[in-house]
Amino acid sequence: MDKNGQLSFSDDPLSLESSEIFQLISEGNFREAIKKSDAMMNVNPEYPGLIEAFRTAKFWSNREKELKKTPEGKRTADFLMEEWASFEDYAAYKEIKSSAAYRAVMKFVFFRASENYKLAFQKNEDTDTRFDLLLNLGECFLRLKEHKLAVETLEYAMNSYKSSARLLFILGESYYHLDDIPKSLLYMREAFMIDPSQIDISLIESKPVHEIIDVLKESGREFRDIREWIPVYGFITDIFYVRRNLSKHQVESLKREVFNLEKSYNRLGVDDIDNTNVLPRMINKYLWLLDYYDSQVTNPENLEQIRSRLIAIDKDLFYEYFKKPPHKRHY
Repeated sequence: MDKNGQLSFSDDPLSLESSEIFQLISEGNFREAIKKSDAMMNVNPEYPGLIEAFRTAKFWSNREKELKKTPEGKRTADFLMEEWASFEDYAAYKEIKSSAAYRAVMKFVFFRASENYKLAFQKNEDTDTRFDLLLNLGECFLRLKEHKLAVETLEYAMNSYKSSARLLFILGESYYHLDDIPKSLLYMREAFMIDPSQIDISLIESKPVHEIIDVLKESGREFRDIREWIPVYGFITDIFYVRRNLSKHQVESLKREVFNLEKSYNRLGVDDIDNTNVLPRMINKYLWLLDYYDSQVTNPENLEQIRSRLIAIDKDLFYEYFKKPPHKRHY
Protein backbone atom coordinates (compact mmCIF):
# COMPACT_ATOMS: atom_id res chain seq x y z
CA MET A 1 0.00 0.00 0.00
CA ASP A 2 1.08 3.59 -0.52
CA LYS A 3 0.65 6.28 2.12
CA ASN A 4 -2.94 6.98 0.96
CA GLY A 5 -3.94 3.35 1.41
CA GLN A 6 -4.19 2.66 -2.32
CA LEU A 7 -3.12 -0.64 -3.88
CA SER A 8 0.21 -0.25 -5.67
CA PHE A 9 2.02 -2.41 -8.21
CA SER A 10 4.22 -3.79 -5.44
CA ASP A 11 1.09 -5.21 -3.75
CA ASP A 12 -0.02 -6.84 -7.00
CA PRO A 13 3.00 -7.99 -9.02
CA LEU A 14 0.75 -9.31 -11.84
CA SER A 15 -1.03 -6.00 -12.41
CA LEU A 16 1.63 -4.66 -14.76
CA GLU A 17 1.69 -7.90 -16.77
CA SER A 18 -2.11 -7.82 -17.01
CA SER A 19 -2.01 -4.25 -18.32
CA GLU A 20 0.58 -5.28 -20.90
CA ILE A 21 -1.72 -8.05 -22.17
CA PHE A 22 -4.60 -5.62 -22.70
CA GLN A 23 -2.21 -3.22 -24.44
CA LEU A 24 -1.04 -6.00 -26.76
CA ILE A 25 -4.65 -6.84 -27.63
CA SER A 26 -5.45 -3.20 -28.39
CA GLU A 27 -2.43 -3.15 -30.74
CA GLY A 28 -3.47 -6.38 -32.49
CA ASN A 29 -0.48 -8.37 -31.20
CA PHE A 30 -2.59 -11.40 -30.35
CA ARG A 31 0.10 -14.08 -30.37
CA GLU A 32 2.17 -12.23 -27.80
CA ALA A 33 -0.99 -11.61 -25.73
CA ILE A 34 -1.70 -15.37 -25.78
CA LYS A 35 1.90 -16.12 -24.77
CA LYS A 36 1.78 -13.73 -21.82
CA SER A 37 -1.68 -14.96 -20.81
CA ASP A 38 -0.41 -18.55 -20.76
CA ALA A 39 2.50 -17.53 -18.56
CA MET A 40 0.20 -15.67 -16.13
CA MET A 41 -2.19 -18.61 -15.92
CA ASN A 42 0.69 -20.77 -14.70
CA VAL A 43 1.11 -18.31 -11.81
CA ASN A 44 -2.52 -17.40 -11.04
CA PRO A 45 -5.21 -18.89 -13.33
CA GLU A 46 -7.94 -17.03 -11.40
CA TYR A 47 -6.48 -13.57 -11.94
CA PRO A 48 -9.30 -11.10 -12.79
CA GLY A 49 -9.79 -10.60 -16.53
CA LEU A 50 -7.15 -13.15 -17.52
CA ILE A 51 -9.40 -15.82 -19.04
CA GLU A 52 -11.34 -13.13 -20.94
CA ALA A 53 -8.06 -11.77 -22.32
CA PHE A 54 -6.92 -15.26 -23.35
CA ARG A 55 -10.19 -16.06 -25.11
CA THR A 56 -10.27 -12.69 -26.88
CA ALA A 57 -6.67 -12.97 -28.09
CA LYS A 58 -7.25 -16.58 -29.21
CA PHE A 59 -10.38 -15.64 -31.21
CA TRP A 60 -8.61 -12.89 -33.13
CA SER A 61 -5.35 -14.78 -33.49
CA ASN A 62 -7.28 -17.43 -35.44
CA ARG A 63 -8.20 -14.71 -37.94
CA GLU A 64 -4.76 -13.14 -38.33
CA LYS A 65 -3.76 -15.25 -41.33
CA GLU A 66 -6.91 -14.32 -43.26
CA LEU A 67 -6.56 -10.67 -42.25
CA LYS A 68 -2.96 -10.45 -43.44
CA LYS A 69 -3.73 -11.84 -46.89
CA THR A 70 -6.77 -9.57 -47.38
CA PRO A 71 -5.97 -6.48 -49.51
CA GLU A 72 -5.94 -3.17 -47.67
CA GLY A 73 -8.91 -0.87 -48.11
CA LYS A 74 -12.57 -1.80 -48.21
CA ARG A 75 -12.00 -5.56 -48.19
CA THR A 76 -9.92 -5.45 -45.01
CA ALA A 77 -12.38 -3.07 -43.34
CA ASP A 78 -15.37 -5.23 -44.30
CA PHE A 79 -13.57 -8.35 -43.09
CA LEU A 80 -12.97 -6.74 -39.68
CA MET A 81 -16.59 -5.60 -39.40
CA GLU A 82 -17.90 -9.05 -40.34
CA GLU A 83 -15.59 -10.78 -37.87
CA TRP A 84 -16.56 -8.26 -35.20
CA ALA A 85 -20.20 -9.34 -35.60
CA SER A 86 -19.10 -12.95 -35.02
CA PHE A 87 -16.99 -11.90 -32.05
CA GLU A 88 -19.94 -10.08 -30.49
CA ASP A 89 -21.95 -13.31 -30.59
CA TYR A 90 -18.99 -15.20 -29.11
CA ALA A 91 -18.45 -12.55 -26.42
CA ALA A 92 -22.11 -12.63 -25.46
CA TYR A 93 -22.02 -16.45 -25.20
CA LYS A 94 -18.87 -16.36 -23.07
CA GLU A 95 -20.18 -13.38 -21.05
CA ILE A 96 -17.14 -11.19 -21.70
CA LYS A 97 -18.77 -8.13 -23.30
CA SER A 98 -18.14 -6.04 -20.17
CA SER A 99 -14.49 -7.07 -19.89
CA ALA A 100 -11.35 -4.98 -20.39
CA ALA A 101 -10.28 -7.41 -23.12
CA TYR A 102 -13.48 -6.71 -25.09
CA ARG A 103 -12.86 -2.97 -24.89
CA ALA A 104 -9.23 -3.42 -25.88
CA VAL A 105 -9.95 -5.45 -28.99
CA MET A 106 -12.77 -3.10 -29.95
CA LYS A 107 -10.20 -0.31 -30.05
CA PHE A 108 -7.99 -2.36 -32.39
CA VAL A 109 -10.77 -3.57 -34.70
CA PHE A 110 -12.52 -0.26 -35.24
CA PHE A 111 -9.37 1.83 -35.46
CA ARG A 112 -7.99 -0.56 -38.09
CA ALA A 113 -11.33 -0.68 -39.91
CA SER A 114 -11.64 3.11 -39.90
CA GLU A 115 -8.18 3.50 -41.37
CA ASN A 116 -9.03 1.07 -44.16
CA TYR A 117 -12.39 2.67 -44.90
CA LYS A 118 -10.65 6.05 -45.16
CA LEU A 119 -8.09 4.51 -47.51
CA ALA A 120 -10.84 2.97 -49.64
CA PHE A 121 -12.65 6.29 -49.90
CA GLN A 122 -9.46 8.17 -50.79
CA LYS A 123 -8.63 5.63 -53.50
CA ASN A 124 -12.16 5.83 -54.93
CA GLU A 125 -12.67 2.12 -54.33
CA ASP A 126 -16.08 0.85 -55.35
CA THR A 127 -17.40 4.26 -56.29
CA ASP A 128 -20.96 2.93 -56.36
CA THR A 129 -20.72 2.19 -52.63
CA ARG A 130 -18.98 5.33 -51.40
CA PHE A 131 -22.01 6.10 -49.27
CA ASP A 132 -21.66 2.73 -47.55
CA LEU A 133 -17.95 3.39 -46.98
CA LEU A 134 -18.77 6.65 -45.22
CA LEU A 135 -21.58 5.05 -43.24
CA ASN A 136 -19.32 2.26 -41.99
CA LEU A 137 -16.60 4.79 -41.22
CA GLY A 138 -19.10 6.80 -39.17
CA GLU A 139 -20.00 3.70 -37.17
CA CYS A 140 -16.31 3.02 -36.53
CA PHE A 141 -15.88 6.55 -35.18
CA LEU A 142 -18.97 6.12 -32.98
CA ARG A 143 -17.60 2.89 -31.49
CA LEU A 144 -14.23 4.57 -30.93
CA LYS A 145 -16.09 7.44 -29.22
CA GLU A 146 -14.71 9.88 -31.81
CA HIS A 147 -18.08 11.59 -31.95
CA LYS A 148 -16.93 14.78 -33.66
CA LEU A 149 -15.38 12.76 -36.49
CA ALA A 150 -18.55 10.66 -36.75
CA VAL A 151 -20.65 13.81 -37.14
CA GLU A 152 -18.29 15.36 -39.72
CA THR A 153 -18.23 12.14 -41.75
CA LEU A 154 -21.96 11.51 -41.74
CA GLU A 155 -23.08 15.11 -42.23
CA TYR A 156 -20.90 15.06 -45.35
CA ALA A 157 -22.39 11.73 -46.41
CA MET A 158 -25.93 13.03 -45.92
CA ASN A 159 -25.30 16.25 -47.83
CA SER A 160 -23.43 14.58 -50.69
CA TYR A 161 -25.35 11.36 -51.10
CA LYS A 162 -28.51 10.46 -49.18
CA SER A 163 -29.78 9.77 -45.70
CA SER A 164 -30.78 6.47 -44.15
CA ALA A 165 -32.11 5.26 -40.82
CA ARG A 166 -28.71 3.91 -39.83
CA LEU A 167 -26.95 7.16 -40.76
CA LEU A 168 -29.46 9.33 -38.88
CA PHE A 169 -29.27 7.06 -35.83
CA ILE A 170 -25.46 7.25 -35.66
CA LEU A 171 -25.67 11.03 -36.09
CA GLY A 172 -28.25 11.23 -33.32
CA GLU A 173 -26.15 9.12 -30.98
CA SER A 174 -23.02 11.15 -31.77
CA TYR A 175 -24.76 14.50 -31.26
CA TYR A 176 -25.99 13.26 -27.87
CA HIS A 177 -22.39 12.69 -26.78
CA LEU A 178 -21.48 16.15 -28.09
CA ASP A 179 -24.26 17.59 -25.84
CA ASP A 180 -26.35 18.82 -28.76
CA ILE A 181 -29.55 17.24 -27.46
CA PRO A 182 -32.03 18.93 -29.86
CA LYS A 183 -30.16 17.65 -32.92
CA SER A 184 -29.78 14.25 -31.28
CA LEU A 185 -33.51 13.92 -30.68
CA LEU A 186 -34.36 15.22 -34.15
CA TYR A 187 -32.16 12.67 -35.91
CA MET A 188 -33.20 9.84 -33.60
CA ARG A 189 -36.89 10.44 -34.24
CA GLU A 190 -36.36 10.55 -37.99
CA ALA A 191 -34.15 7.43 -37.94
CA PHE A 192 -36.80 5.38 -36.17
CA MET A 193 -39.48 6.71 -38.52
CA ILE A 194 -37.60 5.65 -41.67
CA ASP A 195 -36.73 2.07 -40.68
CA PRO A 196 -36.23 0.86 -37.08
CA SER A 197 -34.86 -2.47 -38.32
CA GLN A 198 -31.70 -0.71 -39.60
CA ILE A 199 -30.79 0.44 -36.08
CA ASP A 200 -28.32 -1.51 -33.95
CA ILE A 201 -29.89 -1.19 -30.52
CA SER A 202 -26.67 -2.33 -28.81
CA LEU A 203 -25.06 0.99 -29.84
CA ILE A 204 -27.64 3.09 -27.98
CA GLU A 205 -26.20 4.98 -25.03
CA SER A 206 -28.26 8.18 -25.22
CA LYS A 207 -30.38 8.74 -22.12
CA PRO A 208 -33.60 9.84 -23.89
CA VAL A 209 -33.82 6.66 -25.99
CA HIS A 210 -33.05 4.52 -22.94
CA GLU A 211 -35.92 6.30 -21.16
CA ILE A 212 -38.25 5.27 -23.99
CA ILE A 213 -36.99 1.68 -23.79
CA ASP A 214 -37.61 1.67 -20.03
CA VAL A 215 -41.20 2.85 -20.60
CA LEU A 216 -41.69 0.05 -23.13
CA LYS A 217 -40.33 -2.57 -20.73
CA GLU A 218 -42.50 -1.28 -17.89
CA SER A 219 -45.67 -1.17 -20.01
CA GLY A 220 -46.48 -4.83 -19.41
CA ARG A 221 -46.93 -5.37 -23.14
CA GLU A 222 -45.05 -7.83 -25.34
CA PHE A 223 -43.23 -6.53 -28.40
CA ARG A 224 -41.91 -8.69 -31.24
CA ASP A 225 -39.25 -6.06 -31.97
CA ILE A 226 -38.92 -3.28 -29.41
CA ARG A 227 -37.23 -1.03 -31.98
CA GLU A 228 -40.47 -0.74 -33.97
CA TRP A 229 -42.28 0.74 -30.95
CA ILE A 230 -39.60 3.22 -29.90
CA PRO A 231 -40.89 5.99 -32.24
CA VAL A 232 -44.48 5.42 -31.06
CA TYR A 233 -43.63 5.67 -27.37
CA GLY A 234 -41.12 8.42 -28.10
CA PHE A 235 -44.05 10.44 -29.43
CA ILE A 236 -46.61 9.73 -26.72
CA THR A 237 -44.10 10.37 -23.92
CA ASP A 238 -42.98 13.51 -25.80
CA ILE A 239 -39.35 12.47 -25.39
CA PHE A 240 -38.98 12.90 -29.15
CA TYR A 241 -40.21 16.47 -28.87
CA VAL A 242 -37.88 18.03 -31.49
CA ARG A 243 -39.40 18.02 -34.97
CA ARG A 244 -38.84 19.71 -38.29
CA ASN A 245 -41.57 20.92 -40.64
CA LEU A 246 -42.68 18.49 -43.32
CA SER A 247 -42.82 19.37 -46.99
CA LYS A 248 -45.97 18.78 -49.03
CA HIS A 249 -44.15 15.95 -50.79
CA GLN A 250 -43.36 14.28 -47.45
CA VAL A 251 -46.95 14.62 -46.30
CA GLU A 252 -48.27 13.03 -49.50
CA SER A 253 -45.73 10.24 -49.11
CA LEU A 254 -46.90 9.64 -45.52
CA LYS A 255 -50.51 9.46 -46.67
CA ARG A 256 -49.62 6.84 -49.31
CA GLU A 257 -47.69 4.80 -46.76
CA VAL A 258 -50.60 4.92 -44.31
CA PHE A 259 -53.00 3.85 -47.07
CA ASN A 260 -50.83 0.85 -47.99
CA LEU A 261 -50.26 -0.12 -44.36
CA GLU A 262 -54.00 0.06 -43.69
CA LYS A 263 -54.60 -2.35 -46.58
CA SER A 264 -52.03 -4.77 -45.15
CA TYR A 265 -53.44 -4.37 -41.63
CA ASN A 266 -56.99 -5.13 -42.76
CA ARG A 267 -55.88 -8.26 -44.62
CA LEU A 268 -54.07 -9.74 -41.63
CA GLY A 269 -55.52 -11.73 -38.73
CA VAL A 270 -54.68 -10.88 -35.11
CA ASP A 271 -51.88 -13.45 -34.86
CA ASP A 272 -50.43 -12.36 -38.20
CA ILE A 273 -50.41 -8.71 -37.14
CA ASP A 274 -48.44 -9.57 -34.01
CA ASN A 275 -45.83 -11.29 -36.16
CA THR A 276 -45.24 -8.29 -38.44
CA ASN A 277 -44.17 -4.66 -38.09
CA VAL A 278 -47.33 -3.37 -39.82
CA LEU A 279 -49.10 -2.12 -36.67
CA PRO A 280 -46.30 -0.03 -35.08
CA ARG A 281 -45.29 1.41 -38.45
CA MET A 282 -48.87 2.37 -39.30
CA ILE A 283 -49.30 4.02 -35.89
CA ASN A 284 -46.00 5.84 -36.32
CA LYS A 285 -47.02 7.28 -39.70
CA TYR A 286 -50.37 8.37 -38.28
CA LEU A 287 -48.57 10.16 -35.45
CA TRP A 288 -46.42 12.10 -37.91
CA LEU A 289 -49.58 13.20 -39.71
CA LEU A 290 -51.23 14.02 -36.40
CA ASP A 291 -48.33 16.29 -35.51
CA TYR A 292 -48.44 17.90 -38.96
CA TYR A 293 -52.14 18.78 -38.71
CA ASP A 294 -51.76 19.90 -35.11
CA SER A 295 -48.68 22.12 -35.24
CA GLN A 296 -47.86 22.90 -38.87
CA VAL A 297 -51.08 23.09 -40.88
CA THR A 298 -54.03 23.23 -38.49
CA ASN A 299 -56.87 21.00 -39.63
CA PRO A 300 -59.31 20.04 -36.81
CA GLU A 301 -61.27 17.62 -39.03
CA ASN A 302 -58.17 15.61 -40.01
CA LEU A 303 -56.95 15.69 -36.41
CA GLU A 304 -60.19 14.20 -35.15
CA GLN A 305 -60.17 11.49 -37.83
CA ILE A 306 -56.62 10.46 -36.92
CA ARG A 307 -57.36 10.49 -33.19
CA SER A 308 -60.42 8.32 -33.71
CA ARG A 309 -58.51 5.90 -35.90
CA LEU A 310 -55.66 5.57 -33.39
CA ILE A 311 -58.11 4.87 -30.55
CA ALA A 312 -59.82 2.26 -32.71
CA ILE A 313 -56.49 0.62 -33.48
CA ASP A 314 -55.17 0.62 -29.89
CA LYS A 315 -57.64 1.90 -27.29
CA ASP A 316 -55.42 0.96 -24.34
CA LEU A 317 -52.59 3.09 -25.68
CA PHE A 318 -54.46 6.14 -27.01
CA TYR A 319 -57.76 6.63 -25.17
CA GLU A 320 -56.14 8.09 -22.05
CA TYR A 321 -53.35 9.73 -24.04
CA PHE A 322 -55.73 12.04 -25.92
CA LYS A 323 -57.30 13.13 -22.63
CA LYS A 324 -54.00 14.48 -21.32
CA PRO A 325 -52.95 18.08 -21.91
CA PRO A 326 -49.91 18.55 -24.18
CA HIS A 327 -46.54 18.86 -22.48
CA LYS A 328 -42.91 19.22 -23.42
CA ARG A 329 -39.90 17.29 -22.26
CA HIS A 330 -36.44 18.91 -22.08
CA TYR A 331 -32.97 17.52 -21.46
